Amino acid sequence: MGSPFIFLFVVAAIASIVFIANIRDWAKIPSRRFPDIWRKILSEKIEFYKRLDPSEKTLFEYKVEQFLRYCKIRGVETSVTDEDIILIASSAIIPIFAFPDWKYRMLDEIILYPDNFNENYKTGQTDSLYLGLVGFGYLDRKLLISRKALFEGYDNFSDKRNTCIHEFIHLIDKEDGKIDGIPEILLPQKYTIPWMFLMNREIRRIKDGYSDIHPYAAKNAGEFLAVISEYFFERPDDFRHEHPELFNAMRIMFKQPLH
Repeated sequence: MGSPFIFLFVVAAIASIVFIANIRDWAKIPSRRFPDIWRKILSEKIEFYKRLDPSEKTLFEYKVEQFLRYCKIRGVETSVTDEDIILIASSAIIPIFAFPDWKYRMLDEIILYPDNFNENYKTGQTDSLYLGLVGFGYLDRKLLISRKALFEGYDNFSDKRNTCIHEFIHLIDKEDGKIDGIPEILLPQKYTIPWMFLMNREIRRIKDGYSDIHPYAAKNAGEFLAVISEYFFERPDDFRHEHPELFNAMRIMFKQPLH
């Protein structure tokens, strides 16, 4: 009589061990030496990385490798270069750098296009206007990004825009089941109402033409969070000066230091 229960117990125990092993597998610090070419790209291209102290830089490198261990990057009509890899992985790590053992649970693959694409995922068309996109339907668990937009995000710091970071913010926002500008996984409940007040107030200012935040942020709450996150991470000093209350809210949300 007891054997079926013993069998089920053994199966459950094995499943638990495998589950824990999988978690540890992606969470553990990679053991191989970080490639010199990758570190060179980080040092030349990633302002966030440049601002870190030596121990933090090492941690950032570890997190880049962790991310690349569970998320594939595939090119469509293009090969994937070291620079593509590092710019994409950095975009993933920058927002969640302060969170230990973070894993993008709703992402398996990044699909890189050589240029902007349309709703049929074609480049070079008159309607090829998409810079990046969180996949849905048969593209669920994938993120699509234009190389042109990816590089512009790190080559031009004056526009306060970074498409790849923008798309990863959407993924973070989606962790609680919906992209609504209120990332419950990052935002303690006591801050939700104050955050909504700040967000709605700034959206009104954008619509009335009294804000330096890109107008696309006023489209909806999800886009607001993604757009101001671009600004926050790309031009933190300017953002702090122009939007001190929003800056402090974002600093709490992403666990960023005061300096």
